Amino acid sequence: MDEERFDLAYCELTDSIIKADHPFFFYMSEIRMAQAELGNAISSAVRLQETRSVLDMLDSIHDHLFEEDVELPDRDRKMLNHADEVWLDVKQKLGTGDRRIASLMSASAHMRNAVSYLIQVRSDPDFKDRISDYVVKYLTKLSVYTYREAIGHVLL
Repeated sequence: MDEERFDLAYCELTDSIIKADHPFFFYMSEIRMAQAELGNAISSAVRLQETRSVLDMLDSIHDHLFEEDVELPDRDRKMLNHADEVWLDVKQKLGTGDRRIASLMSASAHMRNAVSYLIQVRSDPDFKDRISDYVVKYLTKLSVYTYREAIGHVLL
């Protein structure tokens, strides 16, 4: 009789069974949470095109892990390359209950966490050559850009 193993899980990236608590699965969860938060931000119907653009960029960066020929369009890549970190206190605006700002801030934080997990994943010899600098770089920049999009909304 086959016993079900809950400590192991299938990894699509390596096409293998690995430990269920591998950082790759935490990365995947963070990406899903960022996508969900961006969906929440889209539902606010404020700056729809800009928010959908962030979601599209996130999908392209994530898809690059699985298909190296999937890349950001030049205009998006150039825009992300110019997104510098600016940290402002948005606590007051968040206290007003603006869901879009909260969702974008959360999406940005989930992206930042996803980057941290990817860096951990890169230390695994089975993943080392599968996690490119491109994904780490642009996911980090998209996190900053998303935060700035939230701030831009705050500063309007």
